[in-house]
Amino acid sequence: MSEKIVKAVISAIPTVILVVCVVAAFATQGWDVQATLVGDKPIEVLETLVPVPAESAVGEELKLLEVTDFRLSDDGTKRILEAVFHSPLNVPVTIKELSADVIMDGNSYTVSLPNEVEIPAKGSASLTLEGALLEVQTPSTLPSAGKFTLSNMRMTLDISGIELQIEESEPGGR
Repeated sequence: MSEKIVKAVISAIPTVILVVCVVAAFATQGWDVQATLVGDKPIEVLETLVPVPAESAVGEELKLLEVTDFRLSDDGTKRILEAVFHSPLNVPVTIKELSADVIMDGNSYTVSLPNEVEIPAKGSASLTLEGALLEVQTPSTLPSAGKFTLSNMRMTLDISGIELQIEESEPGGR
């Protein structure tokens, strides 16, 4: 054999081994991508992504979404809810969709995220959710920006290529 052929064969060996291992992994799991990547114990994979709280912090509530403001838009046509999302994950997260009902003074408003938001690993990002006013409301009849409750929150997250849909229907996230 010539020297060029030997060099080509030797340099291709790692690639061939890698391809064979990946094909074998998928074949043993019946060509199921989720079973191949996550395995039989998805909780263990989740524990590697989400940090386990220290024993002193177990009793504390994990605040993922912190509402900073709820107001009327400058042009008076929308309700604006501003919040900060704190990610406890060790990987970057993209919020693809987020919507919630805001209940205040007996009225309900639906607000949603107009654009996707990227959050760095273990980082935070500001969110601005918008919702249209009801046709019967005018700025003079709007409820005050006092206490309010979020309910019916729906969120779609993209975590390293895995889409996760979260939905809650009770006020307070329970």
